[in-house]
Amino acid sequence: MMKYVWWVLILPAVVLSSCTSQKQLIYLQNLDTSTGKRPAMVTTSPEYRIRINDILYIRVLSLDPEINQMYNPLATSGQQNLYNTEQSYYIYGYSVNDSGKVSVPFLGEIAVANLTLEQAHDTLQKRVNQVLRNADVIVKLISFKYSVLGEVAKPGMYTNFNNQLTILEALSKAGDITEFGNRKRVLVLRPGENEPRIYRMDLTGTDFLASEGFFLQPNDIVYVEPIKNKSFRINIPTISVFLSSISALILVLSFVTK
Repeated sequence: MMKYVWWVLILPAVVLSSCTSQKQLIYLQNLDTSTGKRPAMVTTSPEYRIRINDILYIRVLSLDPEINQMYNPLATSGQQNLYNTEQSYYIYGYSVNDSGKVSVPFLGEIAVANLTLEQAHDTLQKRVNQVLRNADVIVKLISFKYSVLGEVAKPGMYTNFNNQLTILEALSKAGDITEFGNRKRVLVLRPGENEPRIYRMDLTGTDFLASEGFFLQPNDIVYVEPIKNKSFRINIPTISVFLSSISALILVLSFVTK
């Protein structure tokens, strides 16, 4: 009988030892705020270069309403919410074709692949200056998609409407890492023309602030690995019920054998 009693005492201790400690849930644990010294970190996002199949937002603005109507017929026809859904990006945006060019009405095909957004703007502006006077061009990337997978509250694909996006912001939009997520093993997979680049980061420290994966780029994939004892922790309620049943049974047997 004593053997079973010892098991009842030991198993709860094992269950408690498998629980996630508070320290495992804290980000930036070695950040020293007392000295005011800033950790090494990347301060600006690397310039993204336009790729084939990217979707661009392009508008030609002029003081002449007729020119605006000619170059931006949809935007000047009262349809102000052209880009309010993901499907509308592909309908009203300018897609970079397999030749690396965008086809803009009255301007023709313009090569933009492998250019930064600033370079693409300058290229389009030069073309506009050849046919119009006192007209400005707006160029933005509207196909900045990224995926967050693994142990987060809301895994899925997201769209960013800002030029910069950090991994912390991406995780925040995905509802943060769950209690089953391993904050020491976060992976950023960045597709490339030749081969993907992989960045492994420990979010409990500060070194990841200086990683090239700190700022995300379009089509990046963030994956949060689960903790090793996830399966055991998920089954803790079942184990607790089992232990309660065993305890009750031992209690009954102890009275019966007296």
